Amino acid sequence: MFLVTITKNEIAQNFDSDKIEESKKDNFIITSITDNVLSRRVFEKNGFSIIESPLISSSDYSKINFTKFSYNALENAFYISKNTMSGRPIYYHLHPNGDFYCSTHISMLRKTGVQIKENNSVLPEFFTYRIVMPPRTMYQDIAQLCNGDTYRIKPENGKCIIQPVKYFNVPKINKDITSIKIASKEIQQLLSQVIKSISSRREEIAPLLSGGLDSSILCRICQEDLDINTSYSTGYPFENPLLNIEKSYALSAGTALGMNHHYYESTTPDYLKGFLEAISLSELPLHHLQMTCLHLLYKNGIPQSKKIIVEGWGAGGVFGNFRNYLYYKDKFIFRLLIKKPFQFILKSLPNISGLGEKSVEMLLKSSLNIPLSDPNHPLWSFHDYGNKKWVCKYLNVSEQNIMQGQYDSLKRFENESIYDLAALYSLLGDEDITLSILSKIAEGNHKILYVPFYEYQLLQYVLSISWALKLQRPQNILRKSLARQCNVPNFIVNRPKTGFGLRTPHWSEAGGIFEPLVPLASKIFDKKEIRKMQSSDPNKSMIFWNMLNYSIWKRLCINNETLDTLFEEMSI
Repeated sequence: MFLVTITKNEIAQNFDSDKIEESKKDNFIITSITDNVLSRRVFEKNGFSIIESPLISSSDYSKINFTKFSYNALENAFYISKNTMSGRPIYYHLHPNGDFYCSTHISMLRKTGVQIKENNSVLPEFFTYRIVMPPRTMYQDIAQLCNGDTYRIKPENGKCIIQPVKYFNVPKINKDITSIKIASKEIQQLLSQVIKSISSRREEIAPLLSGGLDSSILCRICQEDLDINTSYSTGYPFENPLLNIEKSYALSAGTALGMNHHYYESTTPDYLKGFLEAISLSELPLHHLQMTCLHLLYKNGIPQSKKIIVEGWGAGGVFGNFRNYLYYKDKFIFRLLIKKPFQFILKSLPNISGLGEKSVEMLLKSSLNIPLSDPNHPLWSFHDYGNKKWVCKYLNVSEQNIMQGQYDSLKRFENESIYDLAALYSLLGDEDITLSILSKIAEGNHKILYVPFYEYQLLQYVLSISWALKLQRPQNILRKSLARQCNVPNFIVNRPKTGFGLRTPHWSEAGGIFEPLVPLASKIFDKKEIRKMQSSDPNKSMIFWNMLNYSIWKRLCINNETLDTLFEEMSI
């Protein structure tokens, strides 16, 4: 946690903390608050820095900077940067009078006097995609740094001027990477370096093990490099035991890897209460249903002595882990089938070679050379969990309104290949918000989230591998080769991929698991409208999920109601 403000008036009196430091530059007062757990203020030759690092309590903190806010006296300018593996949301607000406010926490900004209001303009995007893509936020007049970016804040004529000075960009294809085997060996070495970077806190490290490729890879590296042999996982308390693949995958992987594995089981009342707690901690609507499970795992399932959570998020689109649509797009047979005389064949076989109806639709769209600025571009269907028709009707908007903000975020990449676009779309949007939420939830439970797959050098290396290599068969060939490079047992590598999704189909129906939250949401949303979305139909169930999240987020984070108030309204 940190707060930095550059203001003309003092704000220290608003806080009761012994970690407040103040200094004066020109007509401004620079105020900073750190926690000495994840952040601290460091004095340097030409100024000072506020640094967030999992190693902040040791002398080697500079090896890993999650976030860095620095003052350069020679330039009389401030710089703030967000490391790609930080997972930290960096919110900032520029007041009309020129004062600058920046923090990882909206609650800290509220204490400085910044007005916390809802940003209604992003609701079409949120209800469709379950996120708002940076730099926009759910909060009016509060933006956030995009992943991997650096901004400069320059005081001029009594006002702070904000200017981006570095963006996350796509590297050129490295022609020396000629095989998946070469690539996987290099990635294994990079991951090993990232894990070894926190070796000084070895006794505090807790790797998560879901039993999938990514978590198994990291567990094996933790085991071989740091001699860590204990892992953790969790699942939904209301999942049908016969469908609880998450549990069976984790336990079987733990046994195969020789880990002392702990699977945490909560209860349904725990989950419902934890749902509210997780929104309060993250200060955002929850993107995924499993985020509550992870909150409860961090809170109750991992010992307090284990402070650093090694998590396997990140080996997604950058590694070529796309919907099948992108694999098939350039294959001869599909280039033939998307031509008008043969489209009826493709349309009549929605499950051909693993393709679903949505992938077939995107495949057909890919032949039309639709510009990225058009809402019909296939990219805008990659993560559309909600029902666009409902969103357009209920919020009285067009599909252009739904994707416009995301297009603005990706506009500078629109001349890149569809593969790079898809990877960056996920990395800078869906994945970034996921990490922001999980990072804040972990912090609220006195944990630090550590995600090696998002290390900047590693991301740049993987993005420099040609898509021709990464999209070879079998699907996920790079991750599978990496797993074998890390000595992950073959049965883990070869078994079907499973997500962390809920398989019980009736979770969102009336009278179901989330029914106790409907009265809480109905104070924000019309109850009749909520009831319409209580269905096992995925197009409706995700809108129902968004309604619950949005309503509880608004009550806690905009209206500033207390958790206890909402707990009292729940009948569980």
